[in-house]
Amino acid sequence: MDTSYKLDTIIKVDESLCIGCGGCIRTCPGGLITKGDRAPLATENSWDLCIDCGHCVTVCPTGALHQRAMGPEECAPIDVHLIPTWDEARQFLASRRSVRVYVNKPVEREKILQCLDVTRYAPSGANRQIVRWVVISDPAQVRRIAQMSIDWMKSVRESNPAMYKEAKLELFTSAWDEGEDQIARGAPCFIQAWAPKDERTAPQAATIGLAYAQLAAHALGLGSSWSGGINTAAQAYPPLIELLGLPKGTVSYGTILLGYPAETFLRIPVRKPVDLTWR
Repeated sequence: MDTSYKLDTIIKVDESLCIGCGGCIRTCPGGLITKGDRAPLATENSWDLCIDCGHCVTVCPTGALHQRAMGPEECAPIDVHLIPTWDEARQFLASRRSVRVYVNKPVEREKILQCLDVTRYAPSGANRQIVRWVVISDPAQVRRIAQMSIDWMKSVRESNPAMYKEAKLELFTSAWDEGEDQIARGAPCFIQAWAPKDERTAPQAATIGLAYAQLAAHALGLGSSWSGGINTAAQAYPPLIELLGLPKGTVSYGTILLGYPAETFLRIPVRKPVDLTWR
């Protein structure tokens, strides 16, 4: 998207192209577009209420409508030939595994950027797009942060024995002391999703964004797994918070390990049936 694009009105409609289909009116989530005599019009309060989702631009079949943040020429057309069939989509989704064993190989920066690029299209409350992404791709730094996560767990053993026991942190600390990394698991890279602590939509936005990144990683031949150990330490352990450089008022809402998987999965495992109630 050309970030220099700017329109001084909320929408502008080329009347020579508009066919009056009403798609922009129906698809606007805020109901901010209404029918005019010759072309759609914006409502009086639309400038303040519009969330710049782009629905109006991307639904227009003739490219007649421009919006203040984007025009049709900036929005990539959808190639229907690239939309997977149901069988393809289901296998892709069901075959993604949480990878916990990685080969000693760095992840190319281009692939990391590809994983994060698609997160821009993940749903976020009112299209706020408030997640900030942080990548640690130096294996030595990943190892150091894993050590600090263990240090935090050991501090919990002293300060809150009940929590240490309930969270089964002994499994991680004892493994570490025996030379086994159950925190970073040998991954050369991890990605964190940061957002304002007081933003009510942040947990959902970060979680969905991380899920998008994981699916992108799967498509790129990479493995990933959530790291609750690193993420919880990044929320609670001041030395790690300082090392990561989290701005004041910001919290890490999720951490995923990233790397090339050491094993190849050949089958889709069994899962419980869907727990569903029709109302």
